[in-house]
Amino acid sequence: MRFRTAVAGLGIGAALALGGLSAPAQAAGQDGASSALGPSCTKGKNLTNGWGKCTTRGNYKWRVNVDCTLGGSGSSSVVTGPTRTNAYCGWGNVEYVSIEFL
Repeated sequence: MRFRTAVAGLGIGAALALGGLSAPAQAAGQDGASSALGPSCTKGKNLTNGWGKCTTRGNYKWRVNVDCTLGGSGSSSVVTGPTRTNAYCGWGNVEYVSIEFL
């Protein structure tokens, strides 16, 4: 019983340290200030391209990066705010897609 009470009293800080929770990603805005929640973005892929789509209004800058099956990689152009953009694999197929906030 004492163990449960002690564990319950650890709080969120201990849970984060133990890897039980993850903090939301933060993105820097145009003025360098961080948003508490960050932009709302999704990503996906097909064989030869990866895509990203952000819907949160604002002037944040971001791009899509892809890693390809034959060791290549690709990046989209840098875009600002809510839009959709693609990154292509010149060689091989898309293995992994990430969104990078600048």
